[in-house]
Amino acid sequence: MTLFTQLLRAFLISMLAMLAVILIVLFPRQVEVVMTETQVLTDYQFSFQAYGQQIASFFSELFWHGSLGSNRYQFPVIDDVLNVMGNSLLVIITALVSSFFFGVLKGIIDYKLDKTRWRFFGSFGTWLMQSFPDFLLILLLQWVFIHYFPNIRIFSAEPWYSFLIPALFVMIYPMLYISRITQVSISNQEGMLYLVVAKSKGLPKWMLFYKHVFSNCWGTILTHLPSLMLYILSNLLIVEYFLNYPGAANRLFIAIDYSVHFGTGGNYEATTIIGIAFCFCLLVLLVQWISIIARSRYEVK
Repeated sequence: MTLFTQLLRAFLISMLAMLAVILIVLFPRQVEVVMTETQVLTDYQFSFQAYGQQIASFFSELFWHGSLGSNRYQFPVIDDVLNVMGNSLLVIITALVSSFFFGVLKGIIDYKLDKTRWRFFGSFGTWLMQSFPDFLLILLLQWVFIHYFPNIRIFSAEPWYSFLIPALFVMIYPMLYISRITQVSISNQEGMLYLVVAKSKGLPKWMLFYKHVFSNCWGTILTHLPSLMLYILSNLLIVEYFLNYPGAANRLFIAIDYSVHFGTGGNYEATTIIGIAFCFCLLVLLVQWISIIARSRYEVK
């Protein structure tokens, strides 16, 4: 499969996924509520006509007016989405770069430690940290900051460093994920024929590792770059919600307006959900393209 074909395939899959999101979000959610003296009765009637009208209205507003309408606060949805996405991008980019860099570094360290008596601090320690639920670890770190670093305002978006704390929380599990991939990739190179030939030439160990073993692991590591982004986005909602960070994931949760009684509340913002989902889908697509292009340059030699 050529490079262009891979890029086009990723684009088409992303667009189909986005279309599916639009169709799900625009599904009619109007519920009739009737209150009696003793109970509250709800009734839902699905109509293909109403469904089609919502879809036609959405695409008409989008293509003819270049707008997603207004949100619950009577502000343009596009401006609202761009504002919250700008806040989240600071967290996402910082977490993506940091988790990849420190994940690869920890994977190398894990591989080295696995050959010593300090194996507990290597891959076993990484596996042990991954076994904890992510939300539990985030709550624990939040408690540590509140009790031991009270001067750091983790619940405020005003300080210049406000995006660093969420980025730190978000990057933990993606970093552990990449470190496991790196450690396993390096371990799989052991015993390869090209290493035997390189050793017979008397190459130093450091050159043997970094020039041959590690360079041949890049293709495998970069394959998991899209999964790394999905890890980050899945943790973003928990972190932004717990820290009250004004980002896109937190805004998405507000726009859904979930109600324990009716499923969807009266302030459900379909176009806001679609706008934020499109931005997240675009981020995943860009990372997929970067992964495909970079991987093509690091074929196993």
